[in-house]
Amino acid sequence: MSIFNWFKRKEQPSLFSGGNGESFETAVVVNADNSFAGVMAEYAYVASECGQPQADWKMKSQSLKEHNGKPYDVLNVVLSNGQDRSFYFDISKFFGK
Repeated sequence: MSIFNWFKRKEQPSLFSGGNGESFETAVVVNADNSFAGVMAEYAYVASECGQPQADWKMKSQSLKEHNGKPYDVLNVVLSNGQDRSFYFDISKFFGK
């Protein structure tokens, strides 16, 4: 089973909370214990929204931002149709662990 499929399984309901990830205000909260699991979860979330990595979307950039005193990962992807999408993740539960 790929890491993306593992994170997409329905038995993982508490991995994500918060909003839809379209802005800082609606960021997806990643409820991971460590940075490795947190970053893998971010990619799995994008895959659940956009499809297969490298086929349906490609990473354009990933950056660490601070907003209202909290750390966020912002992932910018380009879809196979050329559309750009950004995803905002609140990483305060695992950042620095």
